[in-house]
Amino acid sequence: MKNTEALPLISIIVPVYNVKDYLEKCLQSICVQTYKNLEIILIDDGSSDGSGELCDLFAQRDGRIKVIHQTNAGQSAARNRGLAVAQGEFLGFVDSDDWIEPDMYEFLYHLLKENGADISICSHYRDKGKKSVAKYSSGEQFVFTRDEGIRALVVDRRIRNYVWDKLYKRRLFSGITFPLNRIFEDIAISYRIFYKAEKIVVREFPKYHYVIRDGSAMQSKYDPLKEHNLFLSVYEQVYFVLEKGIWDQAPIYVLRRGIRLIDHMSMLRPSSSTEGVIKDVLAKMHEFDDVSCCQLGLSLSLKRYFIFHYMSAYRKTYRFVRLILKSKRHKF
Repeated sequence: MKNTEALPLISIIVPVYNVKDYLEKCLQSICVQTYKNLEIILIDDGSSDGSGELCDLFAQRDGRIKVIHQTNAGQSAARNRGLAVAQGEFLGFVDSDDWIEPDMYEFLYHLLKENGADISICSHYRDKGKKSVAKYSSGEQFVFTRDEGIRALVVDRRIRNYVWDKLYKRRLFSGITFPLNRIFEDIAISYRIFYKAEKIVVREFPKYHYVIRDGSAMQSKYDPLKEHNLFLSVYEQVYFVLEKGIWDQAPIYVLRRGIRLIDHMSMLRPSSSTEGVIKDVLAKMHEFDDVSCCQLGLSLSLKRYFIFHYMSAYRKTYRFVRLILKSKRHKF
């Protein structure tokens, strides 16, 4: 890439925690970017497996790398630390067990500049073992206004609630930080960042490699509290959209997520934690009682009715049907 001295600085924030087996590939993929004017911020979040030492080694090799070591505080706190020290005009995020194509930031920068956008977005690969599957690789380009972009986030179509597949103007993060002690923190802030943007551009070329590994937070077995966390993030997102008058159809997605969560809970042995989650979800679903059957669709409307009026019977019936279907699958 020519004339690198004239290009603005991009700060790339990488939270690091006990990923030594993946970290070298991640950092190498960032260091060899065709877009050279980078500030690479590595936040070692109290790693105990040698990841922090590996960060220091890379910093010795590449002067663009800044390493911050901190006591373990979680991914949100690590990202916030990176935001606090970032100097770039633009921001990007990479998770330390993932890796990126050599031209990812050159691609995103030119996509943003050519369209006069505030946020540019690529698509990604899902890597598991030696298999890499491209997600959304049509090559098509889509340009969204602020409200259109937020609606796409809510629907989770064309635009996903990740921060790692995007290039942002840094000013969009002014006054915004990742919430602490939350899972799915990307969902919790994405709509607030998009609300500050005038234009968002998406090009469906995969440039990011999302690595599915054993033990990662997003691949562990079903956790009702984690699912509740996701529901709360969607609920907050939808409330924001309604308050700003962006889209009156958004409550449908709270109801869909709530019904799905209760279905999952029905397969678990009742406990104080699961019952507390269900109570909270029901209360929040009732806030949108005015969503009509026509809006929600016949199948979900029937589920909503039985959940609201015959919860115990609904859960027992759902569990029974699922177990019957499961036994039939095993039989054949």
